[in-house]
Amino acid sequence: MTTIPTATAKVLAWDLPTRLFKWALVATIVVAWASDKIGGGNPDLHKLNGRIVLTLVVFRVLWGFVGGSTARFPGFVPSPGTSIGYGLALLKGREGHYLGHNPLGAWMVLALLALPAAMAVTGLYNADVDRMIIEGPLAKTVSDATVTLAHKLHHKLFDVLLIAIVLHVAAVGFHAPGKKERLGPAGGRGQKAGGGYPRAGPPAPGAVGTALACLAAAAAIVWLGIRAAGG
Repeated sequence: MTTIPTATAKVLAWDLPTRLFKWALVATIVVAWASDKIGGGNPDLHKLNGRIVLTLVVFRVLWGFVGGSTARFPGFVPSPGTSIGYGLALLKGREGHYLGHNPLGAWMVLALLALPAAMAVTGLYNADVDRMIIEGPLAKTVSDATVTLAHKLHHKLFDVLLIAIVLHVAAVGFHAPGKKERLGPAGGRGQKAGGGYPRAGPPAPGAVGTALACLAAAAAIVWLGIRAAGG
């Protein structure tokens, strides 16, 4: 059995911009559901929320190259071989521990980025049958068949996203009693117990100024990109 870090000192696992992104994305997913389901729907809020989702995802992609050490894609996105090896070790109770995301958690992070992004993109081309309630800003630029496909995918992807969220929450819950690793509080405070992470170098948080620049660039890419595409 791999020893769990037990040092009382805390080390930074996820910096502030990374954590703020995570909870902002959670909030936008809740708003996406509520603005579509509650009170007959709120199309203007729903469409604005979709743009914000895209902005957040683009921010996270940029931050994945210039952010904190545990947020950078080259540092935590594993190879398939590493992922399979980790999964087999996990079944035997011999898995290693990671300051940031473990290999399986890293793939879940990528899924939880890709699914909202795909929903937001299909939402740009989505419209109801008579286009009287909601029409995405780019729906008028494509054929009716494409709009119909976007409409179907937009709703199916949300079902897949819900499954991914349930799996993610279950994995976090499993680590608390099963692995004695409280990932929920760590995700909120950004800290884990110090020591015992041989794969991790000294943690380095990303600069807030760099995060703000990434956010501004992401907003420009999304808003100007939609306008350039005809929205």
